[in-house]
Amino acid sequence: MAAEGEGQLSNDLTKIDETDLLKQLDLQLEELDDDEFQLPPVGELPTLESILSENDPGSVSDDEFSLQPLTQPKTTFCTEGCDTLSVHSRGSSESRSRTSSTERHSACGRQRKDSQNKTHGSILRHVILKGVAAQLVSARDRVGAGLPTTMAVGNIICIGTSHGLILVFEPTQALKFCLGSTQLGEQYGSVSALALNHDCSRLLAGFAKGQICLFDLTTSKLLQTISDAHTPFTAVLHLKWTDYPGMAVISDSGGSVFQLSIKRTMGLNSNESRCIFSGSRGEVCTVEPLIMSHLRATPLIEPVILAMATISKVIIVSLMPELKVLFTFLLRASATTLPLLAWQFVVIQMQDGTRVIDPVLAFGREKNVHYYQLTHGSQEELQFVPLQKTTVSYVMQGLAWLNTRMLAVFDTRERLHVIDVKTQEELEEVDLAHLELVYASSHFKAIATGGNVSKAMALAGERACYHSIVNFGSQVLLLGTKSFQVVTVRSWEDRLDHLVRGGHSREALQLALDIYQDKASAVVGFKQKKEKRQQVVQEKIRLLLDQYLDSAQATLPDRGNLAVLTQHYSHVVSLGVKVAVGAGLEDVLFGRMWKTFSEDGVAKGIFLEALEPYILSDQLPDMSPSITQCLLSHQEASGRLQAAEACIVHLSVISLDLHQAMTLCWSHGLYDAIFYIYTRGMKDFVTPLEELVTVLCNAMDSGNTLTNNQVMLGNKILVYVSCCLAGRAYPHGDIAKQELQQVKHEVFKCLTSLHSKNAKSSENSYPFLRTLLRFDTREFLNVLALAFEEAEFTSELGMQQRQRVVDILIQVMVEGQGFGPTQLGSLFTFIARQMSRQHGAIAINRQLFDMVLNHLTAGDDESYQEERQTALLELLQEGGLAHYPHDHLLHKARQAGFYRVCEFVYEERGEHEKIVECYLEDKLRQHQVFTYIRSVLASQQFTDLHAQKIKQQFVTHIRTLLDIDSSRVASLLLTMPRLTPLLREVVEELQSDDQHLYSALHALFTYRSTHASPGAKGSEPSEGPLTPELQEEYIDLMCTLNPSHVYTYLKGAEGYRLEQTLEICKRHNQQESTAFLLERAGDIKGAFDILLVILKTKVDDLLNSLSTDDTPNHTVNLGHVQAQVVKLVRVCQLGSSQLEEEGRRELWFPLLDSLLSMQPPLASHSKLGEEVRSMVGHVVNSMITHISLHAILERVMRDPGYCGGNFAQIKHLLKGKFFQQKSDTALGGHLPSLSASNKVKFC
Repeated sequence: MAAEGEGQLSNDLTKIDETDLLKQLDLQLEELDDDEFQLPPVGELPTLESILSENDPGSVSDDEFSLQPLTQPKTTFCTEGCDTLSVHSRGSSESRSRTSSTERHSACGRQRKDSQNKTHGSILRHVILKGVAAQLVSARDRVGAGLPTTMAVGNIICIGTSHGLILVFEPTQALKFCLGSTQLGEQYGSVSALALNHDCSRLLAGFAKGQICLFDLTTSKLLQTISDAHTPFTAVLHLKWTDYPGMAVISDSGGSVFQLSIKRTMGLNSNESRCIFSGSRGEVCTVEPLIMSHLRATPLIEPVILAMATISKVIIVSLMPELKVLFTFLLRASATTLPLLAWQFVVIQMQDGTRVIDPVLAFGREKNVHYYQLTHGSQEELQFVPLQKTTVSYVMQGLAWLNTRMLAVFDTRERLHVIDVKTQEELEEVDLAHLELVYASSHFKAIATGGNVSKAMALAGERACYHSIVNFGSQVLLLGTKSFQVVTVRSWEDRLDHLVRGGHSREALQLALDIYQDKASAVVGFKQKKEKRQQVVQEKIRLLLDQYLDSAQATLPDRGNLAVLTQHYSHVVSLGVKVAVGAGLEDVLFGRMWKTFSEDGVAKGIFLEALEPYILSDQLPDMSPSITQCLLSHQEASGRLQAAEACIVHLSVISLDLHQAMTLCWSHGLYDAIFYIYTRGMKDFVTPLEELVTVLCNAMDSGNTLTNNQVMLGNKILVYVSCCLAGRAYPHGDIAKQELQQVKHEVFKCLTSLHSKNAKSSENSYPFLRTLLRFDTREFLNVLALAFEEAEFTSELGMQQRQRVVDILIQVMVEGQGFGPTQLGSLFTFIARQMSRQHGAIAINRQLFDMVLNHLTAGDDESYQEERQTALLELLQEGGLAHYPHDHLLHKARQAGFYRVCEFVYEERGEHEKIVECYLEDKLRQHQVFTYIRSVLASQQFTDLHAQKIKQQFVTHIRTLLDIDSSRVASLLLTMPRLTPLLREVVEELQSDDQHLYSALHALFTYRSTHASPGAKGSEPSEGPLTPELQEEYIDLMCTLNPSHVYTYLKGAEGYRLEQTLEICKRHNQQESTAFLLERAGDIKGAFDILLVILKTKVDDLLNSLSTDDTPNHTVNLGHVQAQVVKLVRVCQLGSSQLEEEGRRELWFPLLDSLLSMQPPLASHSKLGEEVRSMVGHVVNSMITHISLHAILERVMRDPGYCGGNFAQIKHLLKGKFFQQKSDTALGGHLPSLSASNKVKFC
């Protein structure tokens, strides 16, 4: 029986008020939205007839496999130390759940992954309903009820047995009714399916022999017995009530699905059924109707929707108002696995901020789970849209939702896995093998009706447990052969307490922080609104921190061992600080925690260092000045000055002891901190600039080389000035808007002040500006250039300020002393840029202007050349040099290598042909010349005169153009109509330069071959600008400059004249090419003679290489010989079709003789000799169809290599042809004379 305090089911499960809808749905998890999952629209839906007519690809025939029973786990179940818990026990008291948090781990064999426990804690509470389990065992032993087979859960618990009894339990685990009898079980078989209607007043019970009984649970009376509602002689596998009053769904072992309507008319009970899916088209294994009657707020109230799953397909239909297919999906998996279905309602937040409740169907098979949302599409049509897919590493056999974000998956090893649907992370794993889960394999095999099911159905149902794993709200009920258990999700607070009780305080703190920061998974149990949840969690963390600190102090190690003590404090302090900061508990951090750790010197230092990362990440901007004072003192004492500076600039000034901080900064040169304290604490942006520039000036005036620290100071000053003039705070952040104009004005005024405060009579004018120019002229001028981009310097007053700055710069650097040529050059570049960008607003005298121009175009100075050219070009483009003679400017620009400047001037003067020279002389832009030539010749805005001049430049600089890119030269000549006529002129220009002429012709003919149209290969050779004469000239040059490519080119080329090309090849002694051309001309004998000469040469090379031990060289030479033999065989075969017997012998026998002559020298080289004999065999087998066998044998046997031998030595030469021509009488006539004695001598 249940413990005291467990009452009846709460009334809120009967009928839910719409105002409390979201709370009752228990939607504690993060919501889904359409944007996150990118929900696509669903296309046209199929009809029911089309589904029924499809072949089920996952089904298998009865003959494709044989059934093999699966072994089930055999474990003994232990009940010691386990709890009794009611179905609705999520809020159970601490006393009831304490045992299950510790002892049950060992007693019941529950196992979890350690890494998951540390990350998420114990998410599930797993308890045994001892009252139900004990009465199941008692009913089996005392009244012969048999083993449990199925269950249904609602306001009550109904469990069917193998002997036809149905035990009905109250939520308190008290037995309420025992329906049926053992005699009924003998007649109907075991109870195979149960279904409770929404108010638990009616119970449908299905039996293994096919009968269905309807019970009234208010009176325990049998109302109807239905025997003809589904396929005869099949077991009832599933019974499900729908939303529609009196309507249920039946699924039987024949794979068919029926709609059952139960009515009561004039005091009489009646029923009728109709088939909605026939098992002849694929057996349905499970069904799951969508129950929406308790969601009065949802728009999906009219349709009655049913999800069905065959062995390999999910089909969703609407039963009311009309039968219609809504969705189908193929599930391909192992034949031993069953499909799984589970509905869940989820809150969906729409793009307009509204929230709707839509059902989500999770379905899967083997290792894959799919999630689809049912929603309204266009014109109120129902649509299924995919959310995501999850793949697991185990084989599934059960599926149940725990809430809107967690799915419970039961695998074939009888382990329960909890999966976060959104992240697809496995949160926890529980071993339930001790449960001895009930399987419905006998029902799926229809043993009670003679086993009249398909083998596919029987095999897939071997591990069917649809009715043994049932979810009710956020609980999963599990039916075992001797036990009845419940798995439910722990509340967030219970998870924390469970970790603390187990001695895992650190894990509890980390989990609590994750919950506070909304990073934890599977968080349930909050009764407050979202904005108030953090306050509740914060108070829980405060309590946990107090317990953690008490425990840490209680377990303090011996103070004599400093290493162990340091490790202990590091372990404790780091987590405590992390949690206190993360949860916003500064009062705990700087209260009890500081008091606890500051009493010990070791702990104090560790605590102060633990604060640093949170200060630097701006999580701790405010601290007590006394603690900050300790922190800075500790950092100074340990020599961590950079860390001290970093902390100062991230803390609020009110957290600092200003005297201590400023003393520390000036003593150790912490310049960022000095700027920070002055600007943030005193709102003074000028004083730190004046003081630090003075420090830098004194360092530079000392005459010594600046130290690294002094160089760093100068760089920081430049960055500080740049930030102030741009409106940004230094070293980070932004200046307040109300202070922005004042700060810019004060800093600018300081830089351009004539003298400093309390200046000595010897002080130079503009000391601050002068010092920064001396330190780094170029970078300081860049700072000014960036500042001039601000809006303050674009007004009329701002332009005057610009002019003033330029005048000061000229006065200090040009008219004054102490600046070198490089520094002056940076100034002149800066002035030129300002002149070009301000459209004449910056004025300088003509003499200075000449100095600027001379510097920019200095040909002997290669420093910053591109920057100087850009400045001059910008000045030129803005008209700043309109009064300057172009010829003089061009002269200076060419001397300096400023070809972009020359291009601009030539463009202005219309001398486009000279721009070609600019491109050719500019090494960085040479390749752009082709684009420019093409643009000029293709554009309509250029006259014929311009085009003519460009063409002249093209011919004049043809050699340079070829050196840059010969392929682009060819492209221009062949694709630009204005350049194509110049082809002959280009060739004549290059007649005295064979290398460039060959390069040009090679590019031209290569371009033609690679860009020819599909039909161009058969065109006339005279067509186009590339004439046969030009091609023959190209071949002639190739024979001289690149002779190894001639043969390859001739084989693939078209358009050349055969006779003229043959003469060219003969003149250059291109033997292989000559043979190829003779063959094309029909002179087979001439081609053969040349190829034979080449073969003999290559044979000589091979024989000559035998004197060395260079094996790779032997292999290369042998390869050359083999390749030449192949060519000769092909020529001989070609000639044999045109010649008589005598002529054929003149081709084949010289080839054979050449190969036979190789054998004696190779007698000592077995491998090479074998290769040569293989070549001889190839030649003999190739010639046997053209030369008589007798003549071949006679020729072979005359060879010294075979003279005196027997027939076995040459049998391999004829073996292939012998078996091909064994019926040839001519061949048969020669064999007896040669093999009579198996020894034939010809010498």
